[in-house]
Amino acid sequence: MGIQNIVIGSRGSQLALWQSNLIKSLLEKQYLQLEVTIKVIRTKGDAIQDVPLPKIGDKGLFTTELEDALTNGSIDLAVHSLKDLPTTLPTGLAYVGSPRRANPSDAFVSTKWNRLNELPTNAIIATGSVRRQALIRGLNPGIQFESLRGNIDTRLKKLEKLGWDGIIMATAALQRLGLDEYISEEMPMEEFVPSVGQGAIGIEIREDRDELITLLKPIIHSETIGCCNAERAFGRKLEAGCSIPLGAWARRVGDSLVITGFVSNFEGSETILESLTGSFDQPELLGNQLADQFIAKGARELLGT
Repeated sequence: MGIQNIVIGSRGSQLALWQSNLIKSLLEKQYLQLEVTIKVIRTKGDAIQDVPLPKIGDKGLFTTELEDALTNGSIDLAVHSLKDLPTTLPTGLAYVGSPRRANPSDAFVSTKWNRLNELPTNAIIATGSVRRQALIRGLNPGIQFESLRGNIDTRLKKLEKLGWDGIIMATAALQRLGLDEYISEEMPMEEFVPSVGQGAIGIEIREDRDELITLLKPIIHSETIGCCNAERAFGRKLEAGCSIPLGAWARRVGDSLVITGFVSNFEGSETILESLTGSFDQPELLGNQLADQFIAKGARELLGT
């Protein structure tokens, strides 16, 4: 093995460090002589905590500084929550895959209610995601929303302190930090479609690092990367970022790949929700085909892209 040392770039949150330490441990178990260190890098999204994400603009909000470090060689790989990684990457950089994906679903967290559909009109839900807001408005148009930023502990404390009826978070984030007991309801993914790549850890490197690509192969889960590539192709063709109401969820069923997509207007009153089945060997093709179906049904007009 030619590579002796690897530097992982990571955001500094508890969840980001958990994810980076997982990649570190997987590499160290695979290569006993490999020295792996984690370098914490502060991103624009971490620095600006008092503005809702859609108002900041989402292109590279949690990734640009990590990508700059990749480009200048101060880190070897960047570890992201894949849902934060734009579907179109800067020239010279590549998403090379993920370990096995965790639960992609969204979780409803509440100290007052057991299920989202129990909420009365004018209940208050905190979430910064326009996708989650649109999905909830489709279920209950009277729901009121508050913005939600900060790390996982901060969000849970705000829920209790401010008396909101609930918050929506990624199930995987809570499970990774051992906070399963806070989950009131896991939302059904066929209807409450997750964000592209949700639940997966994304590894990004410079695409000219052939030796590093080879070194990473044993920790990459082929089923996960196939599903995520289908979702990312769907989002890429519709020019999706985290500031528009779009979701996708792909899963392997036997030898086939099934992908469900969702787009809506911001009010959640006009929605496209469809699934498509195809070959697992061509995930990007399937994602693009589903996006074409959505475009034919007016998805670009709904999304304003």
